Amino acid sequence: MTGAFAYSGSAISAIDDKGRLAIPAFLRKDLIVSSDGRTVCVGLHEQWDCLVACGLSRKADMLTEIQAEWEAAVARGDKFDRKAEGARRFSSLKDTGFDASGRFQLPPELEAVAGFKDHVYCLGTGVDFCLWDPQTLLETTHDVPVDKRIVEFEINKMAKKK
Repeated sequence: MTGAFAYSGSAISAIDDKGRLAIPAFLRKDLIVSSDGRTVCVGLHEQWDCLVACGLSRKADMLTEIQAEWEAAVARGDKFDRKAEGARRFSSLKDTGFDASGRFQLPPELEAVAGFKDHVYCLGTGVDFCLWDPQTLLETTHDVPVDKRIVEFEINKMAKKK
């Protein structure tokens, strides 16, 4: 299950009448392989005002990264609190199942924090992907290296479907 998975691309997706989000097909393929099934891990992003999502294998990779950071700190003679780092990375991360169409329900605490309205913007970042409220993303592009024109294009495309 562990391996290199590159989540790339972006798309906007409507939230259905049951409050479910849909993971776009181009992200689902690697997500299914990296989770050995239909599980998405969703949590709060460490720096941005959005949610972050990944497959189960990313959790194992994060543990490996924490171990490597601890070993590097020890080699330098620095302190490194593995439990604190683990809490920072894992405390909001929830495993959630999704159906064959990629639809899933956010855990209630993440739904409350996310503030999604009618749509979610999925943004691949390589090792994971972010779930944004589209307007929030447009307002924070100075912090997030994304081309605002693509976000606006996707919002306009979705508006035409209504």
